[in-house]
Amino acid sequence: MATQPEVVRQSDLLNQLVLDRNTMEELGHVDVLWMHPPVHRVLGFICKSGFLGTKKTAFNLAQIKTLGANTILVNGNPVETDSEKVRQIESLINCEVWSDAGNKIGRITDCLFNFKTGAISQYLFVSSGWGAIADGVYLLPPSKILSFGNKRVLVSEEQNLSVYRQGIKHNLTKAGNFLKEDYTQASQEVRSRSVRSARSLARQVQAATEQAKERVQALADQAKDKVQTLNEQLKEDQPLVEQVKQKFQVIGEQLKEGTQTTQATEKLDPVIEKSNAPTPSPAPTSNLTPDTTTPEDDDEPWI
Repeated sequence: MATQPEVVRQSDLLNQLVLDRNTMEELGHVDVLWMHPPVHRVLGFICKSGFLGTKKTAFNLAQIKTLGANTILVNGNPVETDSEKVRQIESLINCEVWSDAGNKIGRITDCLFNFKTGAISQYLFVSSGWGAIADGVYLLPPSKILSFGNKRVLVSEEQNLSVYRQGIKHNLTKAGNFLKEDYTQASQEVRSRSVRSARSLARQVQAATEQAKERVQALADQAKDKVQTLNEQLKEDQPLVEQVKQKFQVIGEQLKEGTQTTQATEKLDPVIEKSNAPTPSPAPTSNLTPDTTTPEDDDEPWI
């Protein structure tokens, strides 16, 4: 047999299916709990059935044999009642909560009671307005209630009320704290990763720099070796270079001499040609002796 709860919340019983334990016939659904506020006790409940729940029957708390997750099993026959009598049932549920300083504190929405005895151990109330959702649900012990009427309950202004269920404000604050912690942890993790990444990058840059230095040094050493080898080869080939130089010098002098010879030859060519030219023959001489007589020696004029 399942263990029955010791303390029950009245709202958990509302609209529960009611079955006859002996016949398992449906008797209706829980409409409202039947209470007696002067002694803060639950006496039973009212069951509704029929068309639109117009039929009302009453069960006392002792008739409840089993309280399931969504079903109540009862023994015995219910007592018929009517809606008018149900409306006259006294209850502090939905009553406003006022302080003795004249301030409206909130409204009673529920209560906790002993399942066997029906004794109400705590009333549950919420603050007025939207604060009911924001601030949560508070516990109001019956001993803190100074007086009550049909619509209002009077309590002391100076009292510390315990929280029954946290509201959205508290949950948001709690969630905000969690988010803040998560953000802090995430920020620290990001910073840590950034530092590790920066260090890793620095190590990579340093390693690349060292490799570049080693490469440059190796290239410099290779170039130095090549220069040294070329110098040695030049030293070994120096006699050959001197020979080539001397040959070029001799060729230059020969070319110079050849140029001068050519110029002298060009100057001598006309002389040679002139000396080789044939000597002209002398004019032929006549055997006749020129007439040396003058006109004075001759009577006739000279023509």
